[in-house]
Amino acid sequence: MMHKRVLVIGAGQCGLTAGRFLQKKRIDFLIIEKSKHIGDNWRRRYESLSLFTPASLSALPELPMGLTPTARPNKDQMADYFSRYAEHFALPVHVNEEVLHIRKDNGLFYVKTTRSEYTAEQIIHSAGWCDKPYIPQWASALSIPYIHSCQYKNPVSVKGKHVLLVGSGNSAAQIGAELTRHFTVSWSTNKKPKFSSLHVFGKNILLLAKTFGLLDKNVSDNTIQNGEAIYLFNDLKKCLKKAKRKKKVVHANGSTVTFEDRQKEDYDFVLFATGFQPNFDFISIPEFENDLEQLRKQQGLSVVPGLYFLGIPYQRSRSSQLIYGSQRDAAFIVDQLSE
Repeated sequence: MMHKRVLVIGAGQCGLTAGRFLQKKRIDFLIIEKSKHIGDNWRRRYESLSLFTPASLSALPELPMGLTPTARPNKDQMADYFSRYAEHFALPVHVNEEVLHIRKDNGLFYVKTTRSEYTAEQIIHSAGWCDKPYIPQWASALSIPYIHSCQYKNPVSVKGKHVLLVGSGNSAAQIGAELTRHFTVSWSTNKKPKFSSLHVFGKNILLLAKTFGLLDKNVSDNTIQNGEAIYLFNDLKKCLKKAKRKKKVVHANGSTVTFEDRQKEDYDFVLFATGFQPNFDFISIPEFENDLEQLRKQQGLSVVPGLYFLGIPYQRSRSSQLIYGSQRDAAFIVDQLSE
């Protein structure tokens, strides 16, 4: 059984950044990543995905991206960059290894994976929250095919002619805009979407927000509840106008969907861009809070001594949603851990 002072779960932006900070402090650690290759969590995303943030806000510490600072990286560029980052700094990463179970006994964590068993004095969970797609309960009454956005690659993923898109975030808007070029699309949202141009006076709005210190401010409960605005760029707004806006879905029966305003419509296919739920089932520690909102309020510090979390939405500021902000959160956690 291998022993490490710190085990980092997940080799995304949070895990790699935490690893670099641990490395600089000469702390013995290991990163465990369940994908076959570093960056696969980006490679699996839909083909047209590109970041809102420019390369200058998308890089990890001490290694710039090989792009112009204002360019917006696509998903494959991010994946390749993450792989290059781990190789550049020789970060110890075990890939194709999934954590199955964590328990704690006499102050020591016991971790079982698909490949081995470990003990550790401290654990940083940085695997994100994209393992458990959320699909509304009414979907079980559908007789037509449906997928979650995490399964969507391109319009070939969708069948039929009349498609219902469910979701109110940026992924829903981007996928919906792409679908309007090929299908008749209805777009159902729980609330009226807020829109914002991604560029103001020719500058990326998030870069401007960083310049004025807005990204590092605390987030209001209203923002946490309602999420960020939908950022408009290229022809996104024009394409979204082709989608037929619908209220919240309240019922489904076969191919027929009923909305909050009692309107009914038949569809060939449903695409859910409805986000994810946290999954802490593998943590078998009685005192663990098992509550994402509580962990957010605690800035990623669990009530279980030695257990830390990264990648929580709005963990310490608005920028926690971004790669830029995840670095600040990782630095905070590693500082807490090393004390």
